[in-house]
Amino acid sequence: MATSKILYMKDCGNSFHGKHLKVALEYIVAKEKTQNFKYVAGINCAPETAYEEMKTTKKEHNKIDGRQAYHLIISFAENEVDADTAFELTEKFVREYLGDDYEAVYAVHDNTDNIHSHIVFN
Repeated sequence: MATSKILYMKDCGNSFHGKHLKVALEYIVAKEKTQNFKYVAGINCAPETAYEEMKTTKKEHNKIDGRQAYHLIISFAENEVDADTAFELTEKFVREYLGDDYEAVYAVHDNTDNIHSHIVFN
């Protein structure tokens, strides 16, 4: 059975407001964790430019400080799913629950004994 947790990314202060967001996005799309980006996608933003797009959205809404984003992790039990199935399930979740309202990047990591997915959304 899958388990999940959601993390709240706080602001780092005036020197680099989006540091936690940038680091989280870089971490979840790491090629060594996602079979060379095979299991990486975005909704309402492109994974390659997500940080800049999310930052622009924050500026447009005058929300560059404070909460930066949320980071949702869905962990599957060992041998519960393969990476393709996890990616499909994650995509369905993102489309259904975040849809047109959020910018999100999601990825599946299959480099550990338990496959897990990450969703970072603005």
